[in-house]
Amino acid sequence: MPPVPRPTASLMVRHASEPQPPRRMRAADRRRHLITVAVRLFATRGFSGTTTKAIAEAGGVSEAIIFRHFKGKEDLYGAILREKARQDGYDQMIDLLQGFARHDDDGRLVFHLVLRTLESFERDPDFHRLMLYAALEGHDLAKVSRRVLGMPLFKLLRSYVARRQKAGAFRKCQPELLAFGIMALPMHFGMVTKVICAKRVNVASREVATTFTRIILDGMRVSKAAERKIGNGPDRARKGRKARSKSSQ
Repeated sequence: MPPVPRPTASLMVRHASEPQPPRRMRAADRRRHLITVAVRLFATRGFSGTTTKAIAEAGGVSEAIIFRHFKGKEDLYGAILREKARQDGYDQMIDLLQGFARHDDDGRLVFHLVLRTLESFERDPDFHRLMLYAALEGHDLAKVSRRVLGMPLFKLLRSYVARRQKAGAFRKCQPELLAFGIMALPMHFGMVTKVICAKRVNVASREVATTFTRIILDGMRVSKAAERKIGNGPDRARKGRKARSKSSQ
């Protein structure tokens, strides 16, 4: 009986590099896998360029499996947002920020919000690229995201800012502007560095969050001396006009 040839190194490498059939997954794992695949395709091809057939092929399943887990694209969009919120611990983050807000802890509230935002871009740039596509294409996913993920956070910040303004801690202006400012700086930084990749900064997220927290709070807070000067400005001007009016009579 002739000897059986031993596999060569090149043959072993070739077999190792060949795509393996997808292993059997539990339903929940398969669903999360398909959501991940869909996010990547939507983020690179856009919504109109991504079909359920393409998602199935990229996920290594039949199109029938897609419809076993999702009724259609719209159901898939909702699943993407819910899964993203779960992965990021969105509800836990809101609870954490509310705790800081109750204790008027400006520094920790802003720092943790900024850090969570930066870490989200670091961890999952495809999702944020997807949301950029959705906004640019006027897709319903962007509207749903603003309602589900954006508004609860914005309302929390607006309410907190208004209360701190009333206490004299933050400068006087529309509270919506300060709330937007808190959210905008880390969001824009993440979009530029992780999604558009126009400029990479080799600085740890915690260091960036610390710097941004100082920038945000320095802009929102007003010193007592400056507050008195701003507050007395109109009164002094009116008194000056009255004095000049009396002297001219």
